Parts: sequence; structure tokens; C-alpha cells
Amino acid sequence: MSYKIAAIICTFLAAAVADIVILFTMLMAMNGYSESDATWGLAVYVVLAAVASLLMSIGALFLTGKFIGKQFGPFVSLLIAVSVCTVAGLILEIIAGLIGLGVAEFVRLNY
Repeated sequence: MSYKIAAIICTFLAAAVADIVILFTMLMAMNGYSESDATWGLAVYVVLAAVASLLMSIGALFLTGKFIGKQFGPFVSLLIAVSVCTVAGLILEIIAGLIGLGVAEFVRLNY
């Protein structure tokens, strides 16, 4: 059970680091936007990134349990699950960043 908890924590921490890097990249990308326009895009990104981080952490929990059940070692199961879920979460968070930029652009052009 401790490896499952470690998988949740490691995956969530990796996702949080990726969230922060993508957030600062979005702030640089939205340099010319007014504050009221950029706020909508950043809010959408924060919500989607939080959901993606939580989903990937829960996915790492189940994936670690599945690998342990298939007679993998606990540490190897942890490494595989965290790696797979972190990469999947990173892809989801990049998509969330692009959606956030799209929302900010939509608000800038239409309101």
C-alpha cells in the first residue's frame, strides 16, 4: 500500500512542476493581452490542469496496483506507473494550456 501512496505523491508532484512551467509559459505567451482577457484563459487552464493532475495521480494508484498484482516488483511497478502517468498528464496539461490560450484569444476578439 505504501508504494501506491508513493505513486500518487510522485505523480502529483511531477504534474505540479509541469503545471507551473506551463503556467509561466502561458504568461509569457499572453504578454500583449489585457488583464481581463488573460484572466479567463488562465482560469480555464488552472481548472483543466488541476483535473488532469488529479486524474493522473489516481491513474498511477491503479496502475501501480495492477503491476504489483501481475507479479512485478513494487519499486519497478512504481517507476513504470509514475513514468506512464506523468507523460500522459504532461500531454493533457499541454492541451489544457492550448485550450486556455484559445479561450483568452476568444475573449480578446469577441468581448
